[in-house]
Amino acid sequence: MSVKPYNLIPRSVPEIRVAIAGMGKMGNIHLSALRQLAAGQTECYYKGGIRDLLGRLHICGLCDTAPLETTAYAGICVFNAIEEMLDTVCPHLLIVATPTPTHRLIALAALQRKIHTLVEKPMVTTLAELNELLAQAEHFGVRLMAGHVERYNPVSVKIQSLLNNTEPVAENYTFTRIQRHDTRINDDIVIDKVIHDLDLSLYFFGSIEKINIISCQRENDRVFEARLALLHKNGTQGQIFVSWLTQSEEKIRQIQIQQGGHCWKGDFLSKRLWVDKHEIQCIVPGWIEPANNQIKDELVDFIAYCTESREGFTPAPLLTVQEMLESTRWLEHINQLVKIGVCE
Repeated sequence: MSVKPYNLIPRSVPEIRVAIAGMGKMGNIHLSALRQLAAGQTECYYKGGIRDLLGRLHICGLCDTAPLETTAYAGICVFNAIEEMLDTVCPHLLIVATPTPTHRLIALAALQRKIHTLVEKPMVTTLAELNELLAQAEHFGVRLMAGHVERYNPVSVKIQSLLNNTEPVAENYTFTRIQRHDTRINDDIVIDKVIHDLDLSLYFFGSIEKINIISCQRENDRVFEARLALLHKNGTQGQIFVSWLTQSEEKIRQIQIQQGGHCWKGDFLSKRLWVDKHEIQCIVPGWIEPANNQIKDELVDFIAYCTESREGFTPAPLLTVQEMLESTRWLEHINQLVKIGVCE
């Protein structure tokens, strides 16, 4: 689905106004990243005159249903109601970092005011909701993007760039994501964690043919552990394993890939990659470097996507609309399997 470009932010604007909805952990991470970008803390691989635009970033509003300590947000208008914030400060861009069930209505409010909108993952949990939001974005001529920040991990970018130029296709892979449950998270592990690796599986291996649940466990009527089997249309088979059933403070976020007799291993936390035990530097010239700030790179990608280009065209973001649609469709499928008791 194409988006009408008539409401892109003109390069001539004196400031690019950005607002954030939801000032929990992720909202504050976005705020910190925006402040760094506005202060000129940019990377050498940012292209297309984007540094000039970043220097004009103005954080114009923050919204949360809980009272905000204004001393922590000096110089920024704070609000308790999303509509009031949007109508008062009139941002060009909105970052949505609220709980998942609130995403749809907040995004609708922004899109209908012709505000470009970035929504933390998962944007929504059903295909009908996503199609509704995409239709509104197209109607009002604004950009809509999901915040799949693991795409901006140097390991992810390097794996995708290598696989894109490697034969034969990968035979199989396994994602492993284990950590202690964070009590602030109200979603189950499918919505909070599976979505990361579901998205990366599309990024690395292409469209999915089938997904089944191999096993899963619940605690307090929420899924806390799951193992999924995936089959891609190119024949690659994969598994996704996620678990909160650990008391260890250690976090594990890894991928292993079997490809053409080679064994690849990527660690998303340390941002390191090995092929047959030989470390591969996670550098893609002109695109990514190790130890990057993934949120900053994602925000730069989104800002460039929403702004008129000097060359007369707007660069496509790392995440496509088609991939957003496919990951949401499969997320809904997994949730339906959970609902009918497949993982009892």
